Amino acid sequence: MAAETCEYRFDPAKWEREHGRPAALDEEWVCPRDTKGGTEYCRYHLSPDQRREIGIDDKSQRDSLLAQIAEGDESSLRFVGCEFGDIDISHRVLNRVTNHPIDFRHATIHGDILAEQAVIEQPILIDEIVIKGAVDFFGAELEEELSARRAYFGGDVIFEGAGFEDNCCFTDSTFTNPAIFDGVQFTKSADFQRVRFRGEASFEESEWLSRCRFQKTRFDSHLSFVSSHFHSRANFWNVYLGGTCRFNQCVFKDVTVFADSEFEAEALFKKVEFSATAHYQCVDFHSEASFSMSTFNAKAKFQFAGFGEEASMSYVRFSGAAYFKKVDFDDYASFYKSTFDRLGDFRNAMFTDTARFLKAEFNDEVFFNRTTFIGNGDFRRAECHDSIFFIESELQSSATLRDALFSHLVLQDIETTGESITIDLVQARVDTGRFVQENSTVVYYNLRDGAVGDVDLEVGGSVQVFKRILIYQTDFDGFDFSNYRYELAPDWRLHEYEGKKDDSYDLEADRVSIDVVGDEGDGDDAPGEELDGQSQLSLRESNLRTRFFDRFINPEAPNLEVTYLKAKNGAEQVGDSQSASRFFIKEMYYRRQTHLHRALNHQELLSNKLRLLFLIMMNLTLSLTCGYGEKPRRTLGFSVGTIGVYAVLFSLVMSTPPFGSPLGYVLLSMQSFASLIFGSTASIPEFTGSFLAASEGLVGAFMIGLFIFALTRSVYR
Repeated sequence: MAAETCEYRFDPAKWEREHGRPAALDEEWVCPRDTKGGTEYCRYHLSPDQRREIGIDDKSQRDSLLAQIAEGDESSLRFVGCEFGDIDISHRVLNRVTNHPIDFRHATIHGDILAEQAVIEQPILIDEIVIKGAVDFFGAELEEELSARRAYFGGDVIFEGAGFEDNCCFTDSTFTNPAIFDGVQFTKSADFQRVRFRGEASFEESEWLSRCRFQKTRFDSHLSFVSSHFHSRANFWNVYLGGTCRFNQCVFKDVTVFADSEFEAEALFKKVEFSATAHYQCVDFHSEASFSMSTFNAKAKFQFAGFGEEASMSYVRFSGAAYFKKVDFDDYASFYKSTFDRLGDFRNAMFTDTARFLKAEFNDEVFFNRTTFIGNGDFRRAECHDSIFFIESELQSSATLRDALFSHLVLQDIETTGESITIDLVQARVDTGRFVQENSTVVYYNLRDGAVGDVDLEVGGSVQVFKRILIYQTDFDGFDFSNYRYELAPDWRLHEYEGKKDDSYDLEADRVSIDVVGDEGDGDDAPGEELDGQSQLSLRESNLRTRFFDRFINPEAPNLEVTYLKAKNGAEQVGDSQSASRFFIKEMYYRRQTHLHRALNHQELLSNKLRLLFLIMMNLTLSLTCGYGEKPRRTLGFSVGTIGVYAVLFSLVMSTPPFGSPLGYVLLSMQSFASLIFGSTASIPEFTGSFLAASEGLVGAFMIGLFIFALTRSVYR
């Protein structure tokens, strides 16, 4: 005969031995309800099939459940280990009549739970529950705590638009199908630690007013938190994400932790706002990761992280310190137009592909010490308003810093695996800094069309500094040439560069393969257009003339003239008159070369050629007579030569030596050179001798004035 009281008994110790984990109850629980239909169990501990056999359908079961909940005493709210089919409480209000929770721990739901637009004012315990069907809490309001530790959700789970007014806990639970929490508001703490989402999980436009915990959670499929707001600490430590995850347009008001997490697929953090410190230390991004257009208002910590594929951090603003120490970028890394307002730390990082810092802005110190650039280091048009350091960095491909602005640039002991490396600073401006190379690596610096301020240059060994630096139309603003007088003397040549001048780099094209298919006949075997005999002769003459000009006239003379003009202006700016003098001589020399190159050009008009020849003669005269006003000894030498020449000429037109001595010709020439008034003993033929004396006096007056000018200028220098 059936017992009057349900014989269901939950033994935690027995359950733990069978399942190998702690039970949700700490002590044994015995069901106090009466048996049903001559069975040994109450209606809640019968299986759905057993209930149907005794005439209990799902509607009757639901009504009974609601009645039990309405009673409000503790025993009527406990459904430990119960079994249900479908439970439908949609659009119902479960009023709170007691402080005791509704207890479904270790229960089994064989059907669906439907609670759309429901209002539940009682705490709910569903730890270790097994729900084989779907769960639909669309738009529901849970005003008290929900505990769902180690729950199993076998069907789709929908909490879209729901509100959790108190704590909710899904620790160690399993969601086998898609779980939708879109638009959910978590007013208090939300705990999803060690949860496993086997299907897609969506928390789009959710709002987390208190802490949320996802430590060691596993997302086997896609995850979306698009446009969610986290007002308190968000903890995603050691999370596994197997599918694409989207955190686009999220707002994190407090500390964010993704440290030690693993992203197997694409990770999207576009337009995210991090108001407090963001922790991404030791994170593994196995696929593409994008933080484009995001804002880090506090520290951004990516130390020891790894980016297996493309890392996009373009248009990112780092308002706090950014830490990328020992980060491995195994693919293309882009910081295009990103802004670093505080410290930037890339020490010991590795960029396997192109590191793109194009148009990046650094407003505080940034360190690339011992950083390895296996691919191209692209810092074109970057702006560094504080110090930037490349100390013992390894550059294996190319480093282009062209058109960039550096307030203080330090390039020290750069290393490379090749024979040499060229650092491209074309059109870059370096206000202050140090270029120091004391190890055995050969490093060249291309400063063509750039601007150099107070920069120290040091090269180890006996190598001349300017053989490693390309000075070509370079501006100097504060550069002290006096520190390098012994390097420049005696020739004072700045264009001694021995490195490669080719400045073409594959910075973007190397990422895209472009196949160019030519028209028929464009191949190597296509017959070329043959030249007639006259054309071939003209071509040979043109090539011969070009080689002749290049041998005696520097084709780079116009640009070298500008180069030394800028060097002279830079030396004058810092008060280095000696260097300015030498550079001025170089400037005038290459100006003459420029005029000569144009004068010999067959395309120039005749009038222009005559004018250029006059300028050449004037330039050459100034060079020979006074070294362009910089060498008074040359004026003295020219004057002595003039006196000697005129002495010979006087000897040719005068039969009798003046002053009764063969040296009288020299004395007469000296008097003529110094003055047009002669002694009474000088007997000069009326026309020829007077003409020679007058012309020498004219030359002498010119040379005396020129000597005074050159002497004064040289003393000033």
